[in-house]
Amino acid sequence: MARTLTISLNDIEEDVLDKVALVRGIGKSSLLKQLAFERLEDEYDLQVIVNYEQKKANGELTTRPIEDLWSELGL
Repeated sequence: MARTLTISLNDIEEDVLDKVALVRGIGKSSLLKQLAFERLEDEYDLQVIVNYEQKKANGELTTRPIEDLWSELGL
C-alpha cells in the first residue's frame, strides 16, 4: 500500500521541481523519489569504497588473480 509524504516547498523550489520533472518527463513525486534513492545509492557506494580503502590500507584484504576465479568456475 502506498503511503503519502507531505513536504513544504517555497515557490522557487516548486518551480525548479516542475521544470526538472518536465525535462525528465515524470511527475514531481516520482522525481523526488528518484532523486532521493539515487542519493542514497551514491552514499552507500561511497561508504563501500571508504571501507575497502581502509581495509586495504590496514592490510586486511587479500586478493588473488581473476584467472584463479575463472579456473574455479571452469571458464
